[in-house]
Amino acid sequence: MMSKSTPSPQKIFLWNILGSLSTAAISVLLLLVVSRTLSDFEADIFSIAYAIGNLLNIVGSFQVRNFQATDIKGKYQFYDYLMARIWTCALMMAATFIYIYWQQYDSYKSFVILLISLYRMTDAFSDVFQGLFQQKERLDIAGKSLCYRNILLFLVFSCALFMTKNLLVSLFLLCLVSICFIFVYDISYTKQFLEISLKSRDRRIVLLLLKENLPLFINAFLLVYIYNQPKYSLDGLLEAGVVEQGIQKDFNILFMPVFVMNLMMFFLRPMLTKLAIHREKKDIEGYQSLKRNIFLILFLFTGLVFLGSYFLGIPVLSILYSTPLHQYKESFLILMLGGILSSFATVFDNLLTVLRKQKVLVVSFASSFLVSLFLSDHLVRSYSVFGAALSFLVSMSVWLIISIIIYQLVKDKEF
Repeated sequence: MMSKSTPSPQKIFLWNILGSLSTAAISVLLLLVVSRTLSDFEADIFSIAYAIGNLLNIVGSFQVRNFQATDIKGKYQFYDYLMARIWTCALMMAATFIYIYWQQYDSYKSFVILLISLYRMTDAFSDVFQGLFQQKERLDIAGKSLCYRNILLFLVFSCALFMTKNLLVSLFLLCLVSICFIFVYDISYTKQFLEISLKSRDRRIVLLLLKENLPLFINAFLLVYIYNQPKYSLDGLLEAGVVEQGIQKDFNILFMPVFVMNLMMFFLRPMLTKLAIHREKKDIEGYQSLKRNIFLILFLFTGLVFLGSYFLGIPVLSILYSTPLHQYKESFLILMLGGILSSFATVFDNLLTVLRKQKVLVVSFASSFLVSLFLSDHLVRSYSVFGAALSFLVSMSVWLIISIIIYQLVKDKEF
């Protein structure tokens, strides 16, 4: 029987950081291995398939994690969260098949998308256990799960790809190992806190949970679609033969630091749970102090990231991926600026979730989505990668501005 003793706050913080870093790094490293091992044609397919997998992952997770972690009163039991996740993961895979059929991709591209979607589905399923660990203020366990699993998956995928030079075989092994890890690690540690049961209960409770989180799901789906819209536009041009092979890979390489930067929220997750606790206890001083610290950390982090990107970004990425990217420096800096704006918008949105005002977030996400939908194809067709970067920056600006306006309107109701 594993010990239930709680480690020090420093150890919990350290493991949360390591888990967050590994999550930020895994997609970067997988693309790095693919781009260095396979052709531009296969790297392009992997890039767009991963973007599609990220979008479908939102269906699998249904964006319940923040709600689960801040469910301090225990409105729903873990069983409800688990059953909801099983349903949404099944829906995710169904959506994958529908998407592949709708797009009429060739068999190779279809199988790559299917396997990457399956891998991202395991991420979504593992997340429900990590949500429990966070709710119990044991982010060290969640961090270890992410860290160990991502390291293992990277090693398995890399070795398989180097040995076989076969992307499909490597992705199949990636999925298999990921599924096994959930049973060996996540489920085992969950039994420290409760017994896992799939006994029959009132399904209306699970439906109520999903209904309550529906606005968060819609918001997240729209956001990831906005993030990926330029990639979809580039994919359409690639399928039509308008642009050369490798441009999808190049854009994904440029976009990687943007995505990694936005994962700053992994570091702030413990603070969000504590915000909910302060609010529940009516601790106004503690709540306001913690909120100020969140923005201070974000200001410092994003400032350092942008400076590093300006001086080191393109040279490091070019060497790391063995791909010349110097012609994209302006596009890269525009993408990084958009990523900074999205990080601040994400914080405002999470504050509104703590206040249980997530329904109103649909306004900001829908506005940004519509801007991206109308701008992206035109800008990408006219200016290629630079146009894709501009589309992203404008969309993120709209998202942040409207999020701030909404927060200002409801913040007086924090207590």
